[in-house]
Amino acid sequence: MSKTRRENPIVTRSRAALTEAAIALLDERSAAQISIKDVVEAAGMSRPTFYQHFADLGAVFAAAGLARLEESFADLEPPSQAPEGLQNAFAPVLALIVERMQRHAVFFHRVHASSGGAAYHAQVVTFTAQRLRREPLLQAWSDRDEVFWEFLAAGMVWVINRQLAAWCAGEPGPTEADLAEIFAFIFNRTTGK
Repeated sequence: MSKTRRENPIVTRSRAALTEAAIALLDERSAAQISIKDVVEAAGMSRPTFYQHFADLGAVFAAAGLARLEESFADLEPPSQAPEGLQNAFAPVLALIVERMQRHAVFFHRVHASSGGAAYHAQVVTFTAQRLRREPLLQAWSDRDEVFWEFLAAGMVWVINRQLAAWCAGEPGPTEADLAEIFAFIFNRTTGK
């Protein structure tokens, strides 16, 4: 008989405190201006506790970025029907995601530019691929392999990352119609539909 191992609540709380501290610090300044000392002091933790959870600053920055991204997706309802096609069904959802991410554009840009940027990007692609694979309107393609979903997700993540950089440079964001068109292009090229 195998036992399910439960996470120690103290460990969970200390990791969450370090991640939240990194989020708050990245809201204030660039990753290059943040030290491990800054993170542990802001979290009220010790340096050894930091290293129990994270190998380096890049790892905590990636965790901070993913935590904030998950907040952006937390209460989103998936589109339930597509009377005028998938692109029109997903455009309002994408617009809401982009609006939420725009509020934290500088934060996300800082995470992406940090030493944890590559790890963060890979985690975001995986997160997005998993979300897309569960979308009710995309179940017709549920038998596709991981490469399909990662490719679709990577295209969407690239578009969002490019837009985050543009916002940080003071350039305008996409309209809902722009998002619908981009989604349709990526999806149609990926599915061959």
